[in-house]
Amino acid sequence: MDARKTKDFLRRLLNEREKVIKSIERTRSAESEIGAQKTEDEGDLATISQEKDILLCLHESVFTRLRFIQQGLTAIERGDYGECSRCGEDISTKRLEAVPWARTCISCQEATEEERVFSPLSGTGMEAADKE
Repeated sequence: MDARKTKDFLRRLLNEREKVIKSIERTRSAESEIGAQKTEDEGDLATISQEKDILLCLHESVFTRLRFIQQGLTAIERGDYGECSRCGEDISTKRLEAVPWARTCISCQEATEEERVFSPLSGTGMEAADKE
């Protein structure tokens, strides 16, 4: 990848990291507000519990994205940004424009997602049922 494109992706990753950090700060603030709510009403308690669960899922997702962004920044520093971590081939510029923190080419990403979908079924007998 040429230096101009790498610099552009560096800028995009840094901007995205700032957005993610602000999102984490907003989530923490919302968690504090929810935690401060006092009620004995069962409906309110259920709503508060649901809101906490939603925030936890958002928080985990945002931290995962932050980790991927940081890995992208590290790859730029190492000089191997845009290289698939699974097969070693170049990740298409089109994919990196869509997802600058992408660590795998589209083929390897699809294979990884397929493995995740089918791996929980391994050993459960579901494979045999599918063949019938």
